[in-house]
Amino acid sequence: MSKPSSAFTISPAATTLIDVIVGKFPGISVIGDNVANGNPKILIRGGSLSINNQAYAIYDVDGSLQTDFPSYIDPQNVKSISILKSLAATNRYGGIARGGAIIIKLK
Repeated sequence: MSKPSSAFTISPAATTLIDVIVGKFPGISVIGDNVANGNPKILIRGGSLSINNQAYAIYDVDGSLQTDFPSYIDPQNVKSISILKSLAATNRYGGIARGGAIIIKLK
């Protein structure tokens, strides 16, 4: 199930993409201490997390699939963000997306 970012606006105070994603969508959690080094892991509600099955979100940035958080993106350049939970993401991207997907469209 996709949650589109209708009427998408980004606060001028948002300095990082993680601020936008975590603040805008419910059910998004940042896991671990990787926030400071710019490589956070995102867990979408409904995803599974265990020692042997770390199902973190993947990122689709304008059609480019990435497993690492795209911290290089300026939040002011984001046009829209959509969230796909695990089943919908797996149907679209395959097993790599078992933790869900964050689809980012840039201006």
